[in-house]
Amino acid sequence: MSTLLPTPAELPDPPGSPAALGDVLDQLASAGFAAGTTVHLLGATAVDTGWQGADAAAVTTEVATATAVTGELHSALTTAVARLAAHRELWLTVLARVAALRADQRDQFAHAGSRLAVLMGPAWDGGVPAPGRDEAADLAAAVAVDDADRAVEHRALLDELTADAIAVAAVLAAVAAPLGGAARPGDAERVTGWLAGRLPGWGAGALTALGVQAADDLTRPGTAAQLDAAAVRWSGHAASPAFAAAVVGRLGADGLRWLLAVLGERGGSADALAGLLAVALSSVAGGSSVTSRAGRALADLRLDPADPDGAVDVVAVGMGVVLRTLAGPVGGGASRLAASWASQFLAREAAQGVGSAARVGPTTPDPVAAALTVLRSGGDRGSAGRLLGEPAAWTTLLSRPWPAGTADLAAVVSLAAAGPGASAAVEAGLRALGRGLAPDAPDRVLVDQGTLTGIGTAVGGLVAGQPGVLVQLLDAAVRDGGADGDLGASTDTDLRGLAHLFADEARSEPVVSAVHAALRAGEAGVPASSAAALVGATVAVQEHGQRLRHALAYSRAQEEAVDRQLLWTVGVTLPSAPLRGSRGELVGDVLDAAAGLVGADGVVRIGPDTGRVRTAEDAERTAVELLTAEALPPGPVGAAARTGFDQVAAALGRPGPPAPSPLDLLDDVPDPDDRNRWRLRRHPNGVTRW
Repeated sequence: MSTLLPTPAELPDPPGSPAALGDVLDQLASAGFAAGTTVHLLGATAVDTGWQGADAAAVTTEVATATAVTGELHSALTTAVARLAAHRELWLTVLARVAALRADQRDQFAHAGSRLAVLMGPAWDGGVPAPGRDEAADLAAAVAVDDADRAVEHRALLDELTADAIAVAAVLAAVAAPLGGAARPGDAERVTGWLAGRLPGWGAGALTALGVQAADDLTRPGTAAQLDAAAVRWSGHAASPAFAAAVVGRLGADGLRWLLAVLGERGGSADALAGLLAVALSSVAGGSSVTSRAGRALADLRLDPADPDGAVDVVAVGMGVVLRTLAGPVGGGASRLAASWASQFLAREAAQGVGSAARVGPTTPDPVAAALTVLRSGGDRGSAGRLLGEPAAWTTLLSRPWPAGTADLAAVVSLAAAGPGASAAVEAGLRALGRGLAPDAPDRVLVDQGTLTGIGTAVGGLVAGQPGVLVQLLDAAVRDGGADGDLGASTDTDLRGLAHLFADEARSEPVVSAVHAALRAGEAGVPASSAAALVGATVAVQEHGQRLRHALAYSRAQEEAVDRQLLWTVGVTLPSAPLRGSRGELVGDVLDAAAGLVGADGVVRIGPDTGRVRTAEDAERTAVELLTAEALPPGPVGAAARTGFDQVAAALGRPGPPAPSPLDLLDDVPDPDDRNRWRLRRHPNGVTRW
């Protein structure tokens, strides 16, 4: 019978728990009372007027700060409690009214159901409907109208509560903003950070606890989105030294390596995780002791140069992502981090023969370039000097390609020139420039002349700024060269490195001028009688540099000629051998002529050496002009200069042509029929006079 009644409207309670809100209110009220009591107690606090000095001033400042902070907290808590209490009262009122609506709905539907059973109860009599049918329809209609009214009131109650909740949120945001809050999840950490800034004595411990929590969040198993969310959540605290040290120390070298690998696998794109690590790691690099937990974690984060596993290169790329995030004005910590990591990048590149970026992928950003950009932006002369104080770093920097140009590298060299490590950087740079130049050196010459040209001015300025280093080098060369002609390995390499620098006259001029100025002024620490010999030694190095310039050019031309010849041999000469038949000599002559036309015959085509020639007479003239103004007799000065020139020139020797290529040894190799010979020699008319 009750099927004539409408379906009762849904009248649910509003979402949430007023009981939980009541618990929050109790806690806030307790905190507000504590803050109010603290304000009252601090208001009565005063520093003894007899206490003077810095400690008294510091305590006075701390008391005033604590009073102000607790006052702000008390005001915010009082406002928040009052507004939340009003909202809770409204919530309880709405709950009570909704409960009353549901009770009224139950009663009405129960009564109506009973009445309908009575009205519709009699059976049909001969097809005549029951006499109460019309009344039953009116009753059902009345129930439907009343239930619709209840639904409208229910919606109005929930809308009122929702509007009040929005207003409460606005009030809470307003009172939380001055305290560092943002009225969204994570406010507890943000307010803690604000308090730590205002109350540093208390805040260090609080921020350390937050750092530990952050490290646990970052290493918790989960999705990439969860990791990014954790990074966003904690990024705002990364600049705090206490927080940064706690995060890095808690992560340890293994945790840091994993996060860097995540960044490297993302293809080198910077994000919140990169930003968090960039700020935290630069903070640790700039302030934490190597004996601290954070300092040890950073020190243990090393790239194994010899490990062939590509996973190490992914970590290196992740390091580069972190460094690129630091691009722009940076502090000393970022520069120190960049110098340390750049040294590792270069050591691994030297061991593996190719940079980490190239090993990961052709479009992967170069971590070395990122490190140099940070060093240039930071302007930290000490960090630049530490990086360039390693000969191995110079060797890799000078030999690697620089698709984006060498401006950052040149700027870092200039920074090192003005820093405390300039002398070590000069020694390391000369050692790298001289590598492989001795006649019996086992190493190859790895310096890319394009790179050296790009940074030549900066390198010249670096070397010119340390004339004392050069004078000591020249003095050792004159002394050892005069004794037995053996300069010693390090002196010989360094002196050849200086000659390599002097291969360009523009690079040599400021350096020579600096050495001459130091010798003339007596600032070099050598007696006046020895200065002339060092002038002559300088001229000898200049002379060797000019001959070396042409020798290096010849070597490059020979490499190119051999490469072309090899390509021709493999692509033309060898495939055509079976086709020659009885006319092998004719075919061979035609192929030789064609090879000559396209420059694939192994002939080194290079012009004569046009560099300036310097002799012992030039050394004598330079020394007399430079030193006789100091009342030194020109005769002894000239003789000493000639001696210095001769000794150093003899020790350095004269650059000769490079060793023959392997193809040169395959001279006149006969074919199986002995009717033709493969001409694989470098023709003698291509050898330049030395």
